Amino acid sequence: MASLDAPDAPAPTTDPGAQPGPPEPKENLNGPQETEGRPLDILFLQDATGSQGPYIKSARSAISDICTKVSASFSLAKGDIRFGLIAFRDHPPQDRSYVTKNFGFTADVERMKKNLAGLTATGGGDGPEASTAALAAALDMEWEEDAVKIVVLITDAPPHGLGEAGDGFANGSPDQNDPLQIVRQMAERGITLYVIACEPSLSRYMHAIDFYRAICQITSGKMVPLLNASQLGDYIVGSTLETFETEKLIQEFQGVILEDVYGQGKPVDEVMGNMQQKMEERKTEIQTLILEDIYNPSKQADANVTVWVEAENLGSAKGKIKPVRAARLKASYAADMAGSDYAYPVPAPYATHAPRPPPTTSLAGATSPSGGPHKGSTDSRPIYRHSSHRAPIARSHEPTPFGGSWYSPPPPAPAAPAPGVPYSSYLHSGGSAPSYGSPSLSTYGAASAPSPASSTPYASQQMDMSQTRRVVMQSLMRSAKVGPGGVLTPVGEYAGKSGVKFASGKEGK
Repeated sequence: MASLDAPDAPAPTTDPGAQPGPPEPKENLNGPQETEGRPLDILFLQDATGSQGPYIKSARSAISDICTKVSASFSLAKGDIRFGLIAFRDHPPQDRSYVTKNFGFTADVERMKKNLAGLTATGGGDGPEASTAALAAALDMEWEEDAVKIVVLITDAPPHGLGEAGDGFANGSPDQNDPLQIVRQMAERGITLYVIACEPSLSRYMHAIDFYRAICQITSGKMVPLLNASQLGDYIVGSTLETFETEKLIQEFQGVILEDVYGQGKPVDEVMGNMQQKMEERKTEIQTLILEDIYNPSKQADANVTVWVEAENLGSAKGKIKPVRAARLKASYAADMAGSDYAYPVPAPYATHAPRPPPTTSLAGATSPSGGPHKGSTDSRPIYRHSSHRAPIARSHEPTPFGGSWYSPPPPAPAAPAPGVPYSSYLHSGGSAPSYGSPSLSTYGAASAPSPASSTPYASQQMDMSQTRRVVMQSLMRSAKVGPGGVLTPVGEYAGKSGVKFASGKEGK
């Protein structure tokens, strides 16, 4: 059995007078060495609540791009790429339309576009949404066993049960599913999770960013912050290309990684170091999704990520998760959004007055008389309105937990909820959700995200340590039971061998 720290064998020679050298060791013992010819299953979990219209539209336009670029890069035949779609909203009584709507997988591009076109962004409930139910439905999809498997969760809200103020299901998803347990099963089955974090909305929640980083880290995926809806397609294409190229390396090295770690008991860090050295010697480049880090570094945020990665379930993490009081968004990004006339949402825990009643909005941008609070209870996401209906924005210099200062609407007449009264109760008893003037989503963060016309957020780059970690950890997880505490217990050929600790990194950030 070859080892990652063994020197490469001499290449066979064709010199007539020389004896052929020994054959190169077979480094993959568990499947083909290339992903060329392997099908792709990519599943969209699309938040279909009130503010998601621009993202649904952008996802629809990305479908053809994914087919063209992935097929060209990896020699996939027509029909080898299947698209899946699960739309989700919230559980009743927060939303009575549907919790999840499963469209299944299809290789028909036009059908997938039609499925997305049929989604209406409306409803929602208390801020947190039914993303756990969507993840559970994703696990139950009929995945092709030999496919490269990707889940893309697109949302601007956390799941229930994280400890957000006013959560209508504070103990977690009412269907009894736990997202931490679900994503561990995804990791075992080789499903990579990407979370497209629609900003700046997601940053207004206390725990959402850290939680999504954690569940992406468990599957060795990435949380992708998105300030500009028009960039969504490029990020999905970049995520897909990077995953495909990572899969090539997993197929090539998985057998050696399993033998080194489970068979010979070598430390995971040592194996990762040996592999990184090998990648540098080979000058290995892979298509890499390039992300700007829009968040301020935080030791407490990193600690929260670790708690969730190691927790058995959401309940066991309660009491260990601490709020991050510092600004989440870097000042430059907050300034960009301020400059674009974006009305920064005021989270319920920090609101100093009750906001004005909002109009409701169709995807086309037309306004109608208010039929109730936008997404109910604690939701303070902006209502997207035509510019002719934009209300004046009063600027306040009061510091915010996100950096910069609040952009709040003029003080309204209604009184704020009394101390101790959940924001959801206040709204359902006649209180009002916030209303903000807002430009097109395509202008958000225009100075901080690359323009689709001029650049793409992915490129071929020298393989780095985070990608090496991803290859090693996914190789190990697919032959293990992924348990709480970040412990991988070997199964199959290596059953009975000692478990190893999950090697965490920044790839979920």
